[in-house]
Amino acid sequence: MPTELRWLVSTAANSLHAARAVARCAAVADRDTSEAIADEVRGLLTDLDSLGVSRERFFEHAVAQATRIQAPSQWAKVVLAKALGPARQEVHQSQLARRFGALQAAFSKQNPGALEKLELRAGPLREQWEARGPGLLAALAGHTDQALVVESADVILVEPICGGDGAAHPLYNSVQIEALLANPRPELPEVVRLAWLLAQLNRDVPRFQGGLSGSRLSRVWQLAMIPPVLAAAGEVDLARNDPTTRAAAVSAWTDADGDAVCAPLDKWWDTYAESRPVWPVALGALERMLPVA
Repeated sequence: MPTELRWLVSTAANSLHAARAVARCAAVADRDTSEAIADEVRGLLTDLDSLGVSRERFFEHAVAQATRIQAPSQWAKVVLAKALGPARQEVHQSQLARRFGALQAAFSKQNPGALEKLELRAGPLREQWEARGPGLLAALAGHTDQALVVESADVILVEPICGGDGAAHPLYNSVQIEALLANPRPELPEVVRLAWLLAQLNRDVPRFQGGLSGSRLSRVWQLAMIPPVLAAAGEVDLARNDPTTRAAAVSAWTDADGDAVCAPLDKWWDTYAESRPVWPVALGALERMLPVA
């Protein structure tokens, strides 16, 4: 059965996506929005650092919860409980709620009508997914493991702050992706990026983890999914799966050092495609081949 997607738009999620982009010092394409929220982002990062909360951990909870909880106070309570534990969240709840409200206000002032624009922007990606997505994921399952493909997921559409970006949230069975009207890199259609993000959602299943955990699991899984996703894309005439295209995907989709990881990734894929070990064994093999971050 094809993966069932629920497409979501949210002003709160948009503002947090923009904050995450600025926090990561990514190549921000929307400089006006970046400047409009810069003060609130700096304040938020200071708060997180003082709490000892990992930024990526925070944003994983924050963005997904923003599509579920509208009240800033309740949102802050849940996010802090996830990031810090229930015993420590109450004292910081009001401060984070105020920061969240101010961030949304700054984002909305700079981007009036953002949700309506997103609904229009979502059209091309949704149409491409409906045409090619089911076949793409079916081919991916053939290259990996049928159980690695989720049965359903939320797709959180966000403003193109970076001109092409996304993130997977396995804990919430959701992904966020910038809604672009055109592919920034013709050799890497955004619908293929979406498949790559969806392919990361079952990395929290213990039997697939190959003994890895935390940020190392996330990093290795991201890289490991690039070749099979591109191989699947090749079967539906969307992309090539060659060293050049894999290197482009590493550069466009991850924060990894392409010079350090592309050669071992290519060698790993050649071995995997020939011998087809079970996924956790393959994942562990790639982890041993990659440089230690």
